[in-house]
Amino acid sequence: MSRRNANFEDPIGLVLRMLKSKNKAAYSALVREGVRFGASPLDSLLRPFERRQTKAAKPSKHPLILVIGAPRSGTTLVYQALAHFLDVTYPSNGSSLFLKSPITAARIQKKLVRRLKPSFENYYGQTRRLSDCNDAFELWNRWLGEDRYAPRSELTDEQSCEMQNFFDTWMNAFDKPFLNKNNRNAFAVRVLARHLPNAKFVVVRRNPVLVAQSLIVARKRIQGSESIGWGLNSSSTVGKPDPLAYVDDVCSQIKTIDDEMDSQLIAVDGDRVINVTYEGFCNAPQHTIAEIAARFDGLELDADSDLSQLEPFEISQKLTINRDEINRICQRFGIAFPAASPV
Repeated sequence: MSRRNANFEDPIGLVLRMLKSKNKAAYSALVREGVRFGASPLDSLLRPFERRQTKAAKPSKHPLILVIGAPRSGTTLVYQALAHFLDVTYPSNGSSLFLKSPITAARIQKKLVRRLKPSFENYYGQTRRLSDCNDAFELWNRWLGEDRYAPRSELTDEQSCEMQNFFDTWMNAFDKPFLNKNNRNAFAVRVLARHLPNAKFVVVRRNPVLVAQSLIVARKRIQGSESIGWGLNSSSTVGKPDPLAYVDDVCSQIKTIDDEMDSQLIAVDGDRVINVTYEGFCNAPQHTIAEIAARFDGLELDADSDLSQLEPFEISQKLTINRDEINRICQRFGIAFPAASPV
């Protein structure tokens, strides 16, 4: 399997690092991978029923809200908050266990699982509870392919019809808009906007110095080495003579993602897009969520959630990588050295 498709260079090492992390969301992600195998027989039994539903889908009046942005830019936090405080349906960790029948699984889960207080814990995009939101990679793979770093740029008529029917069926089943965050979709804006006419995009961006730092740390914790790429548009710098080659790659990764998003968003009507900064969201999450709800027709706040109780989030701005790394990042982005001191 190629590096780009495998996504994880050292799966065994990753499991060990997740176990050592003491992070509950990391533990939960490992448990779900085991449970998925056990759920496979039931998933296969439910598949014919779900296929009949999606083939008979009627167009939905609801919008699809797609959160996109670079890895480590705050997209998961925005996703978690929107999932709780907007009146929407979304792929959950529970429904993700049923790769062939996620809509049916989501409907069953809704009947069995009571509403919980919001959780904003995650481990590099992995949330903790079965009812928490999931990035639904396996779902998007149906139409965008299995390469986590490069989605298809074109769909056949059959794929387009199948995708529209699927989301219409999901939204009609719950009579609510559909919400999802998937970072790979940042490179699929053009194709998704064309084939999902009711898709809306929430674009999240963050201070690039802090995104670069977080990506370097993620490479170490996920891949076991900062020289091994992780996330959309990354690549490996193993064996390169420059000891800071990985810093250059991370900076290129961020810039390319931003440039590609901008290029693809040009083709999308402005009323289908809202831009959010991680820093602005953390400072005023109530305002941002209310603005998104007001901006897109058919989207409303959840009457069962008290948005006024949502406190601002702490903005992570501490520099934890070394001075040489920070200097190289600032040089690549052409910005001044941050006031905060790195460790």
